[in-house]
Amino acid sequence: MLLSGAFLIALALLGIVLAATGGGNHSRPPQPRSAASPTSAPPAGSTTTAVGSCDLPAGSQAIPWSSPPATRWGTVGSMQVPQNSGVYGPQYTRGVFATCFAHDPAGALLAAINVYAESTAGVPASEVMRRYAVGAPADLGNNSGIDNSGPVQLAGYRYDSYTGQTAEVTIVIQGAQGRLLAVVTSMQWHDGDWKYVFPVGGEPSYQAISDLSGYVSWSAFG
Repeated sequence: MLLSGAFLIALALLGIVLAATGGGNHSRPPQPRSAASPTSAPPAGSTTTAVGSCDLPAGSQAIPWSSPPATRWGTVGSMQVPQNSGVYGPQYTRGVFATCFAHDPAGALLAAINVYAESTAGVPASEVMRRYAVGAPADLGNNSGIDNSGPVQLAGYRYDSYTGQTAEVTIVIQGAQGRLLAVVTSMQWHDGDWKYVFPVGGEPSYQAISDLSGYVSWSAFG
């Protein structure tokens, strides 16, 4: 088994999984493009903001099936993440923790990506899940995020479904040497914010992929 049942959305062992599943047959995909920046979006959220109630308006309910929402790039842990604090979120940051994403499809997508990024900041798995997940067991232990065997970055996504209360997206993470892992990620609108739905049994559905065919390319390095 490549994934630990104790804590995964590939958070604890994603670096190891990418190395183990990459193999010799996986080639580096063409460099993903980055999303266009909005003309009036606030900066990417490098300044810590006091946490208050989530009150971003629910924006467009259009699902970003074929192109990413307009964002800038910020850094969470060791990952570059898309952010638009005044439109999609996160509305608030405290240290490495970012909260309050818009109640719309783009907000759900950014919240899902943020969960992966939080795991690269050396934060214990139990703390990440306490803040960002529903349905996680209390005994996750203190695993400290993604293995440091190589850089891990966002490469793309596929939007699978959206109901207003739930969102299903597949996030593609790029590891060392361009290896790609596509992880099915379920989000739920819970207590005024998007939360990661901890998978039954602790393991998400995932697969190693050789390129981004069928996915929307999205990277800070395009």
